[in-house]
Amino acid sequence: MKGKTYNFLMAATLTWTPWPTLAIPTKEQQEAIITNHGSDALIQLNKAREEKIRRERSDPYSEGFIPDHWRDADKLLETHDNLLISGGNRSGKTSYSCRKLVQTMLDKPGARVIAFSMTNQSSIRDLQPAVYNYLPNNLKGKKRGSQISYSQKNGFTNSSAVLPNGSAIYFHFYEQRSDILEGVELDICYFDELVSMGWIETAQYRLVTRKGKMLIAATPITGWTPTVNKFLAGAQIVKTRPSPLLPDKVNVPGCAPGTMPYIAECVDDNSAAMFFHTDLNPYNPMDQMERTLVGETSVNIKIRAYGWAERTTGAWFPKFGKSHIIKPEDIPEGGTRYHVMDPHGARSWAMLWLKVCIVDNEERWFVYDEFPRRSELGEWAVPNDSDMSGKEGPAQVPQGNGLTMYKKIIEDQENGDEIFIRLCDPRAGGTRSLSDDGLTLIEKLNEVGMDVDAAPGLHIEQGVGAINEALDFNTEEDISFVNRPKLMVSSNCGNLIDCLQEASPAGGEKNAYKDFIDCLRYVVTYNPEYVSDTSFSAIGGGSY
Repeated sequence: MKGKTYNFLMAATLTWTPWPTLAIPTKEQQEAIITNHGSDALIQLNKAREEKIRRERSDPYSEGFIPDHWRDADKLLETHDNLLISGGNRSGKTSYSCRKLVQTMLDKPGARVIAFSMTNQSSIRDLQPAVYNYLPNNLKGKKRGSQISYSQKNGFTNSSAVLPNGSAIYFHFYEQRSDILEGVELDICYFDELVSMGWIETAQYRLVTRKGKMLIAATPITGWTPTVNKFLAGAQIVKTRPSPLLPDKVNVPGCAPGTMPYIAECVDDNSAAMFFHTDLNPYNPMDQMERTLVGETSVNIKIRAYGWAERTTGAWFPKFGKSHIIKPEDIPEGGTRYHVMDPHGARSWAMLWLKVCIVDNEERWFVYDEFPRRSELGEWAVPNDSDMSGKEGPAQVPQGNGLTMYKKIIEDQENGDEIFIRLCDPRAGGTRSLSDDGLTLIEKLNEVGMDVDAAPGLHIEQGVGAINEALDFNTEEDISFVNRPKLMVSSNCGNLIDCLQEASPAGGEKNAYKDFIDCLRYVVTYNPEYVSDTSFSAIGGGSY
């Protein structure tokens, strides 16, 4: 009897450590346990809970709680080579990323890992402690075969650590020269906070040999940067979550009212984007975040709580995305073919081929080829870290081609296809030569047998509007016979796809992405139509 009394008194004085992932039984629940199972059962429950907390504190890698959104991020990294985690403040993005780095080193002996921070100081303050925290206890301290020396003041000695299985991690920062990555072969490269496009382009080549992964985790406090644009321009939001801080309206086009994006599929099939909402982190006091954001604008709430940055640069084609990209083998046979060109003296010509097909008794437009092809001559334009206007890519470099050579290029790409109409930039094509012949470019093209017409000379704004109309469909509903865009683009047209993603008014006439957009607007404003083999009664021509 004394033992039972003692246990009852002991149960009544138990200490329950607050822990966000392990709820403390209420007073009523504790009384019910004692009544139904005895006070010993409550004491054992308390011991088990306190032991679980102790183990999680001492060995977070093996014993720590894994939130569901971390598991979702793992799944995306299994199926994609590049993952952007755009997270709210205190959403757990750095903790997830550092655990992923440690997991890679443990699971793959000899792994090579690099982790970048803004500065050396932020690496020592934020990143290196998080990595050290997730190292299993048996690897901490001086162990045979390992080279791990860490202090809170200085981080890892020589900004690196080597595990007994030969895996190694190196810590760098953005102030360093990008050539520090030359010759390195990586299994995973991590960028903490938003990184410039220059670093991303350099790192991609270091991941090829080992089929490595690129992981970027940041709160987009600097807005819609070229790096954000690389992942989110044209991306399709495939999963959303409730947004209690923005509950009543449509916060992002394509999302239901009262929700924010959670997972997005990028135009690049090898890339994905995920949004770590702050309320997903059980270790963060969300009520404090709510108080901090009281009175803030919706734009700032989206950034700070949901990891979403608004695009304020006025993208020309905000609806363009994966729904507009079609595999070449899925493009219908036949159709009426159009060829359009944008000549230039100081750079390569840009050209597109489009055909009009009858699908389900209505006309649809399919851009099926381009020159220069991205797969053969590289990018027409690449992102510019300073603004959204881009910069010249390798495909723009002129190859010294004259009219005869361009005619051969065109004939080779067409491979005998019958072209119904050829169109040319009316300004470049209509300018008379200063040479003795005084002919316009269109006249010279006609002389070599190209049979070219001047495209409609409408304003850029009219052309952009016509393209948007052809791209339009209801993004909140599934693609169907009654809800689909008129204009589709072959996945082989990589440069046109890049330009549709990136094009904006930034830089004006010097915008590096505008040439392929010019080609597209010339043919779209021409209002191309399907012409049957037996009738030439339907002919377009500037009727838009």
